[in-house]
Amino acid sequence: MIKKDNKVRVRNPINLRLAVWQFVRIMVQLETSSRARGHKNAPTLYSYWRPAWQEIDNRLTETGKSDANAFSDLMMEQEVVLDCRNKTELNELFRTLENVINQLKAEIKAASGNARVITDLKFERTELETLLRRLRKIGKSESKNHKKIQKNILDNTN
Repeated sequence: MIKKDNKVRVRNPINLRLAVWQFVRIMVQLETSSRARGHKNAPTLYSYWRPAWQEIDNRLTETGKSDANAFSDLMMEQEVVLDCRNKTELNELFRTLENVINQLKAEIKAASGNARVITDLKFERTELETLLRRLRKIGKSESKNHKKIQKNILDNTN
């Protein structure tokens, strides 16, 4: 365990695999938060994941201009591999996903009568809720591992 800038950082960051569309939803929300706060107070995940976001956004933009099938494949079938360096970033990811899910719920209510839109939004909401549950389990196991490491350190120093 490494302590830097008053944040506990794990030696092995938590590796995440997200579908590109999930990553897009998360980054759009983080980008919106970043703009609202001013870039100097940007969420830490936004700053950390921004290079990957710019690369994916550029690829989606270029692909979307020329090949709808390739765009769809990139968005729905491809994954982004990222990591969270600490519990603070993981908690930020939880809050961001909760915000996106709440926005989707509001969009579902507003889309009354449009069955196709409602189906698509419900799919996204369900997938993001599943992702959030999975990430919370990872967070809990990391927290347990962190406590075990702390206990071992304390036991070894006594």
